[in-house]
Parts: sequence; C-alpha cells; structure tokens
Amino acid sequence: MKYRFIPAFIMLLAGLITCILGLVQKWPVETNLIALAIVLVVFYVVGQIAGQVIGRVQSERKAMEELEKKRREAEEARLKAEEEERERLEREEKIAQESERRRKIAEERYAKTHGGGGASDEYDDSFDEDAFDEYGNYIGD
Repeated sequence: MKYRFIPAFIMLLAGLITCILGLVQKWPVETNLIALAIVLVVFYVVGQIAGQVIGRVQSERKAMEELEKKRREAEEARLKAEEEERERLEREEKIAQESERRRKIAEERYAKTHGGGGASDEYDDSFDEDAFDEYGNYIGD
C-alpha cells in the first residue's frame, strides 16, 4: 500500500515531460497525443515494475533486520549463559579452596591437640570427620 502512488507519479512525470517536449518541438496535435498516450502506457508499466521491486526490496530488508536481531539475541543469551556458567564454576572453585583450607586447619588443630605437634604428612584415620558437613565444608569443633 505504501508504494501504490509510484506508478501514477512516474507516468504523470513522463507525460509532463512529453507534453513540454511536444510544445517546444512544435509537434502537430495528433502526433503529440499519440506520443503522450504511448508514453503514459509505457511509463505506467515501468512504474508498476518499480513499485513491486521497491516493495520486495523493502520486505527483504525488514526480514534481514529481524533475522539479524534474532541472531544477536541468541548470541547475547549464549554469552550470558556462558558467563553464568563461568561464575558458577568460580564459586565452586572458591568453595572447594575454602573447604580445603578449613580441612588443613582442622587437621593441624587435631594434630596439636593429640600430641602430633604439627601437621602430619600421613593421613590419620582417627581424624574427626564430624567437623565437616556432607559437602566437605569445615563446620568447627
């Protein structure tokens, strides 16, 4: 609907130019009218073709823009999911490091209180496992 005036505009513009040319060249009236009729029909067809081409190009451009927008949204969603996964892994790594640090502290305390004097290199089976929760985090004495 946006392009429905294109054929009429092109046709009338070509007709105006033909009339001016006929007056300047001093053509006879019958020749001028025949030329005007032929020009109007030809340029109406040209205008129809131009209108359809312009409409098709505009619709393809809109389709490409929407496709690009969807692709960008999918890419942003993928990047966000990757960032969340990276943050989750970092949190889990920090928790594991903290748990390991607390385990070492607990082993040192156990060794000090049970006559070891320092951290032992061997694993002690009598280590107080109740000082840790089910995830391996130190919860205290």
